[in-house]
Amino acid sequence: MNEKITLVIPVYNEAGVIEGVVRDYYNKIIKKLPDSEFIIAEDGSTDGTKDILKRLQKELNLKLVSSDERKGYEKARNDALKLAKNEIILFSDSDGQHDPEDFWKLLEKSDYDLVVGSKINRDDPFYRVLISKLGNMMYGIMFNVWLPDANCGFRMIKKRVVDGIIDDIKYLPYSGNAEISIRAKHKGYKVTQVPVKHFKRENGSGVFSARKMPKVILKQVVGLLKLRFDMLTERGAKANIQQ
Repeated sequence: MNEKITLVIPVYNEAGVIEGVVRDYYNKIIKKLPDSEFIIAEDGSTDGTKDILKRLQKELNLKLVSSDERKGYEKARNDALKLAKNEIILFSDSDGQHDPEDFWKLLEKSDYDLVVGSKINRDDPFYRVLISKLGNMMYGIMFNVWLPDANCGFRMIKKRVVDGIIDDIKYLPYSGNAEISIRAKHKGYKVTQVPVKHFKRENGSGVFSARKMPKVILKQVVGLLKLRFDMLTERGAKANIQQ
């Protein structure tokens, strides 16, 4: 296979799993695709993650972008995606819940601009599954984007999509990946979804816990309304230009 890709992984406080995750992605993907690049966006970790990544950087020739202070998941992801040089970008969270081998299933859909993973047998706490299902329903109702797992943190995205929308991703603080899906569809890019495996998180608790759900839901609702207004405004401006 002559394809080359950019693999992007944002990392924050994953000392317990990050070495295994990085080596797994490197061995199962990067080694098989010569001239590919592997970007690690480290976001101000305080648990020893930085030291692990610096050691791996030398051994595996990674591109490590490290921050002294935390930017937050959304900004770290966006900044890292904008650094990609290759047309095909694989984006994955760094918590070890995804299987790098599933990348090859996404690559089979390389005629699409965005291929989103759809977690099967999802191994997450019930409240995370619930909020995800509610979110997917709202994305369908409000934006006509009917994807079973629109916010999945394992996806293949073309560089032209990143260049076209990434600076606009700002309204959904807990589901920015879903906003990427929505905006890509809205811009006319070809979007599809492919089933991928999902494993239990072995380290930490993720972006939010059950006690934060009211705050998460409120911010999501406000963000969805802002995104809806923004997209309607864009559509109206485009219609006026065409007239």
